[in-house]
Amino acid sequence: MKEKNLRDVLNRLKWDSNFDFSEVEVVYVDRATGLAKIYGFEIEDIGHKFLFLKGDVMIPMHRVVEIRYAGKVVWKKV
Repeated sequence: MKEKNLRDVLNRLKWDSNFDFSEVEVVYVDRATGLAKIYGFEIEDIGHKFLFLKGDVMIPMHRVVEIRYAGKVVWKKV
């Protein structure tokens, strides 16, 4: 992927018809458990500073460390 910005990568995966957003995995730092993972089907909205999930859960973008698509890393925090 050419996109370097996390939000741009997620939006491309969500809106480009060549991708299936349910194949997306987002790895992030969870304060309670360390690294945690969510899947594309759990994401309701991609904001500028947060990922909004079902059940009024918000994940700050600065906690995301990796995006995988179909098991392959497509974005990694530097």
